[in-house]
Amino acid sequence: MEGRQADAVNRGNLTRLLEKVRTERGLDMAQYRPRYVERRIAARLRTLNLRTYRQYAAYLDGHPEEYAKLFDTLTINVTQFFRDPTVFELFREDIVRDMLAEKAARRQHMIRVWSAGCATGQEPYSLAMAFLSAMGPTSHDFLLTILGTDLDRNALNVAKRAEYDISLIDQIPLADRNRYVEVYGDHFKIKPEVARLCKFDYFNLFEDKPIHAVDVIFCRNVFIYFNRDEQERILHAFWSALARGGYLVLGRTERIGSLGEHGFELVSGRERIYRKSLELL
Repeated sequence: MEGRQADAVNRGNLTRLLEKVRTERGLDMAQYRPRYVERRIAARLRTLNLRTYRQYAAYLDGHPEEYAKLFDTLTINVTQFFRDPTVFELFREDIVRDMLAEKAARRQHMIRVWSAGCATGQEPYSLAMAFLSAMGPTSHDFLLTILGTDLDRNALNVAKRAEYDISLIDQIPLADRNRYVEVYGDHFKIKPEVARLCKFDYFNLFEDKPIHAVDVIFCRNVFIYFNRDEQERILHAFWSALARGGYLVLGRTERIGSLGEHGFELVSGRERIYRKSLELL
């Protein structure tokens, strides 16, 4: 333990390295918890056989492709289709059906969904399948758009291809698999009727222009990388982005404290599903 602490001290000035990354690539790593940043950068130092932050800064100058690997390390794109099946079951069976009924009653046809921190795209495609199966024959009555955003451009490129290794196919429920997936030997593709609903783009939650009039936001297992102040900023941005009665779905280990103060009502504590409070609108 003492050796590790000494290594951390001897690496030098972390602040200068973080400022370099912010200036040259626009990622403000002050958004993340300091210990988390130190651990992730330390992992890159070990991989490259470097010892100090100054050495790593010089390496970034000579190997700009390293920025993408650093961002990969920071964002940890761990994702899967229908992650936490009970969340998607509740969402598909209750929330989507209620939403469709409310939209139909108000004669509204547009449905906008935002997957914030979508990584390689499994979540947006899962959402598209959930909506299509819930819509059934009424799918032509609605204009559904699902926007997946992330800081990792390489992950976004994977998402846009809508093509995945066959080892991941068991993550998709059998009914959805039979209906929305095409298998090609060692890989599978998301069918066009699903893929066309999903758009992918780079988005920085703290710097880019806000998104508006969104009916659903999935931001799962992203909050854990931010400190409390940054979490507050994100919640405010999400509240502003959501349309009347819009839903926010967080990860299993994430929660909103003081719901009333943040303008949200609890839909499911177990599944971490919230709704924008109607009386505040």
